[in-house]
Amino acid sequence: MSANVDAEDLQPPNLEALIQFLYQAPTGLLQTRPDGTVTMMNPRSAQLLMPLARQGNLDNLFEVLGEVAPDLRTMVAAAEPGALVCEGLRMPVLSPTRSRRVLGLSLLRLDAHTIMGCVNDVTHEVELEQQRLASRMRDASRTDSLTQMPNRAAVLERIQQAIARSEDDAPPHFAVLFINFDRFNRVNLTLGQEGGDRLLRMVAERLNSTVRQRDAVGSPHESLHTTARLGGDEFVLLLDGLRDCEDVHSVAQRLIDTLSRPYLINGIDVHVSASIGVVAGVHTASLANTVLQDASLAMQEAKRAGGGRHLLFTPSIKDRATRRGVMEHELRRALEQKELFVVYQPIVELPDARVAGFEALVRWQHPERGIVSPIEFIEIAEECGLIGALGEFVLNSACRQLMAWQRQFGSAMPRMISVNLSRAQLNDAEIARQVESVLRTTRMPATLLQLEVTESMAAQGDDIRTRLLELKALGITLALDDFGTGYSSLACLGQLPIDVVKIDRSFVADAETNLHKRVLIEATVRVARSLGMSTTAEGVETDGQATLLTTLGCDKGQGYLWSRPMTARAATQWLAAQSEASRPAEAVPAAAR
Repeated sequence: MSANVDAEDLQPPNLEALIQFLYQAPTGLLQTRPDGTVTMMNPRSAQLLMPLARQGNLDNLFEVLGEVAPDLRTMVAAAEPGALVCEGLRMPVLSPTRSRRVLGLSLLRLDAHTIMGCVNDVTHEVELEQQRLASRMRDASRTDSLTQMPNRAAVLERIQQAIARSEDDAPPHFAVLFINFDRFNRVNLTLGQEGGDRLLRMVAERLNSTVRQRDAVGSPHESLHTTARLGGDEFVLLLDGLRDCEDVHSVAQRLIDTLSRPYLINGIDVHVSASIGVVAGVHTASLANTVLQDASLAMQEAKRAGGGRHLLFTPSIKDRATRRGVMEHELRRALEQKELFVVYQPIVELPDARVAGFEALVRWQHPERGIVSPIEFIEIAEECGLIGALGEFVLNSACRQLMAWQRQFGSAMPRMISVNLSRAQLNDAEIARQVESVLRTTRMPATLLQLEVTESMAAQGDDIRTRLLELKALGITLALDDFGTGYSSLACLGQLPIDVVKIDRSFVADAETNLHKRVLIEATVRVARSLGMSTTAEGVETDGQATLLTTLGCDKGQGYLWSRPMTARAATQWLAAQSEASRPAEAVPAAAR
């Protein structure tokens, strides 16, 4: 700046020029006294405020703004000289064209006698703010709160966009992976809700990290890939822009390997495995919801196959799911219409074939298909929550039947009835209470009841062991069914609260010709006996098998050699015949000989 300043530069500014400038300013400017009397108002202010003025009178600001800013007079009175009265006060205005506008008002109290003001049309700013707020709310409604991933609504939209982009491709170059963790509920039971949530957040981090790896997805279009959480332990991965749909198999396997690595939570290594259903290629549907449903069906099939694997969706999977849905509906009806019934297969003592008891087995008399094997409907009953009602029906029927035989045959009655427990029943914390209730209702002593569990169930962990101990505390007998086909070994028998070991029919069938099977049966008998357990051989069909099993020390046998499963009526007749045949000849009346 020059050091030489002309004297005229120090003169006050031209007041007339300043007023002219203020009147031409595009911003609304005004000046009032503390009582609201307007002493100066430029044309822009008058234009903005006129829609609010009654009869076009702009003489007093407080009266003009009385409806949209009723507290303005009080605010001015409370403001100290030099202080802001308000800044950016929003006021809605209905213009003469009936359009809605928003004015912004800022007031400054200069001194005891003067209030300066600025008024602007902020309609556009308000609209932008509302749009931003709506966008944030929309984003929030499309984001999973726990993992901050896109949620179901968001991923469905992106799947639909992928479908639209690939309509001209053959096949579509995108894939959807539906990810669900195997037995995740056990994690929640062990770690609690907080630990389960922490695990889900760690899973989300691993998913996002895997997708960010360029070589993990075989595509340069990383921005098109989407990971999402649907809820619970269900996640979805959308791979868009794949060069080859075959790449999805390596991606799925990499995810399984990555997600199965242990998670350190509260100092504990937590192990979980994932099952993945995949939709890709020619089997992709045209609607996002259908694609997601198909991927879910494939995931469920992967779980049924043992979990910890991925499976590509095919139309046959949907066909099976449809049949299972029909079966579920019919099974519900069957329970209501009493189409289910119980059959009984004898369990006999070796070597004299005296009746030791019966195993109760459920059957379904379908009105159109005839007799339906439990192999076809037990798993469905477990999945749809009917297994509790079905299991209670079988247990109740079997106990009532045994008590009926006791009344009919007295001391010659079967000494026990054996009933199978399903996986879902054994996972129910109330199973012991339910069994106790049936025993009380049927008035059957607990010592006459034998419950059978497979060795794969019995070896599942502490929770199952607790259930078994609770059942055993009732006084019932526990049998380990299908021994030799699951996870247990002879060394593990002593760790299970089991009374009876049932040797699987696959060992019995080849025992006469297969030395290895014969040695295994003998070893099982010896170990069981050393632990105070008895043994029952299943699937005995020939006299030779029965003789060999007797020689090897097996206690009981069950199979077609003695009888196929029979209805209650047929079993009663069979028992009567056995009872008659076992009576000494001298005790039989002459007329009956």
